[in-house]
Amino acid sequence: GRHGATPVHSLAELALLMGRFPDHIRLYGAYLGADLVAGAIVFETPQVAHTQYLAASDTGRAAGALDLLLDWLIREVYPDKSCFSFGISTEEGGTVLNEGLIAQKEGFGGSAFVHDFYEVRLPKPE
Repeated sequence: GRHGATPVHSLAELALLMGRFPDHIRLYGAYLGADLVAGAIVFETPQVAHTQYLAASDTGRAAGALDLLLDWLIREVYPDKSCFSFGISTEEGGTVLNEGLIAQKEGFGGSAFVHDFYEVRLPKPE
């Protein structure tokens, strides 16, 4: 990607998730005429709208299409959510900050916070 980030999900995994949770994963697009120039995949919970993937073409970047799309999502689509999440801005298991990515997110007024991670080992099914 443009900020050096790699996708968490393959296309097949994303299609599987969207099939299993059709009311909680949405794709939004910004168009210039008939051309898709920016898009966002949003995972929804009752309290949170989480942008899992954001993208824009060169034409979309020049037109500010992703900024417009995100502003519309925050103000018009999800104003009642307690949190609009731009997702993580780190790589290598959270040890390296992607400065280009965090700068983009902070440009929308977002701020970083640290997540706690917990691991629970479950017994293997018999």
